[in-house]
Amino acid sequence: MKVLFFGDIVGEPGLRALERELPALQERLRPDFVLANGENLDLTRPEAGKAGMTLPSLERLFRLGVDAVTGGNHSFDPEDLEEVLAHPRVLRPLNYSPYAPGRGSLLLRKGGHRLLVVNLAGRSALPHAGDPLEALEAVLDREEGWDAVLVDFHSESVFEKMGTAFAFDGRISALLGTHTHVATADARILPRGTGYVSDVGMVGADGGMQGYDPAFLVEAFRRRLPPRGMRLGYAEGPLRLSYVFLELRGNRAESLIHVSELLP
Repeated sequence: MKVLFFGDIVGEPGLRALERELPALQERLRPDFVLANGENLDLTRPEAGKAGMTLPSLERLFRLGVDAVTGGNHSFDPEDLEEVLAHPRVLRPLNYSPYAPGRGSLLLRKGGHRLLVVNLAGRSALPHAGDPLEALEAVLDREEGWDAVLVDFHSESVFEKMGTAFAFDGRISALLGTHTHVATADARILPRGTGYVSDVGMVGADGGMQGYDPAFLVEAFRRRLPPRGMRLGYAEGPLRLSYVFLELRGNRAESLIHVSELLP
């Protein structure tokens, strides 16, 4: 089984980069499943620095051939979050409140392959999240009929992500970190066969802070409040494309390629 996973897609620049590059990657790599983290797809309340997903942007991803979209702390920012999270191919962190809308896991079936996708968040990204270890244990006990398991762990903390990967080494196919938008140089396959990288990185404009124009973020950093009269906007500059390509045999990763590159 081959899986192509894209890190945090940041707004219109990220969508444009994916629309430009994904068809050629699909032709060259022939993935069975394409996944993407989409919690930064849209500016939902730019005056408050809020991001999230909207249905029109999600549909652009699905038309490209993306099979499922994972989320994170911004999953709960949109005003129409219940409608967005009700989409059958959209995930939000599994270890958030069970009373929150949406789902945290999804079993994808295609071409005889069955991939269980799980979305987790660390408390460093989502302070009210529950224990990711307990949540992952529960879903593995509950779900049946999968061939492989891929986890998107959305967290600021390398310790949270790496600790969870080692705790489930050999029981999940891969744990891929998201949230920081900065690709890490630690891609590897753990001793019992779980593929791992602390952060895949982003798909978006590379000229600012994490795909965004720095002005709003710097002022919010100074004030500890959203600055009045300003709106969060996207960065300019060259486009960055960050992804992981996995080849799985059963529930083990046989190879893991991590790419984070500036597009010409």
